[in-house]
Amino acid sequence: MGIVLQPENIVFLDTAPFIYFFEQHPIFFPYMEKLFYDVSIYQVKVITSMITFIEIVTHPARIGNQELVEQYRTYFTRSSQITLLPIDLSIANEAIALRTQYTLKTPDAIQLGTAIAYSATYIITNDRQWKQLTPQNVLLLDEI
Repeated sequence: MGIVLQPENIVFLDTAPFIYFFEQHPIFFPYMEKLFYDVSIYQVKVITSMITFIEIVTHPARIGNQELVEQYRTYFTRSSQITLLPIDLSIANEAIALRTQYTLKTPDAIQLGTAIAYSATYIITNDRQWKQLTPQNVLLLDEI
């Protein structure tokens, strides 16, 4: 399928794509590498929610890898390409609406609620359930 990014696009990234990128997953890393290249070339805005940060940092924190925790913290707070969004009332309202309509867990509802509240052009995930909820702009990694 592929996507053609435009400067006015907003791309929401779920947690899994970041993990695949950081860990250089043998199948999905090339997709993420190309996406970040295109984001850089076309100056596309990439957003994610605080849920992503929590999910990514929890494992290294649990095993005491403070160096990796700090690397992730620096990446998400100082990146010129990624905007880490706090959970605010508009996101909460979108998450509530999603949870009342679908059987979503709160973290997934917050993720999708963030994408909706910020009018994401594309929502990139590897969660097939999301594709069933809002198929028009949800893309799995192998579709980008």
